[in-house]
Amino acid sequence: MHPVMTRLGQDHARLVKLLDLFETLLDRFHAGEEPDYDLMSEMLEYMDGYADSVHHPTEDIIFRRALAKGAGQHEVFDVLMRQHASLSQINKRFRQSLDGILNEEVLLREDVEANGRELVATMRAHLSLEDREAFPIALKVLDEADWEAVAAEAPSAEDPLFGAPDPERFQALYRLLSEQAQSETP
Repeated sequence: MHPVMTRLGQDHARLVKLLDLFETLLDRFHAGEEPDYDLMSEMLEYMDGYADSVHHPTEDIIFRRALAKGAGQHEVFDVLMRQHASLSQINKRFRQSLDGILNEEVLLREDVEANGRELVATMRAHLSLEDREAFPIALKVLDEADWEAVAAEAPSAEDPLFGAPDPERFQALYRLLSEQAQSETP
């Protein structure tokens, strides 16, 4: 498998881990507890920032190239590319809800939770569609020259959380992931 696809697969696994954490935090919020809002904000910043600047643009390059090579299933690629823009909007809506809480605005808990659940569900469905349908098609129709062209055109920024960690920017998230990694080590 080409390194670009390996990186995207790793990104997906990491995003699923973050979505699992989000669900846990949303479950606590639903139960009336106050989750770590800084942690949630950092997760949203990471998901929005890295996804919008590196991950989704790379996928869009792959999808456009697969379509140009005559891959069928135009609707799958079209839907996924449209979702890249809508995911950013869903993320921003949830981030505004969290900012509202932090700024002591009067918000209904149900509305804040609904925004978070929408983000998690939409992102999970999006990742699943890419993994189940789009990536296998791309792997089938793109050849080595295509993958080299994708790699040359794709953004190359390092993952600020899992690649070259930026613990200053993502303090709460970095701390939690470090603690989880230490507890998983035998």
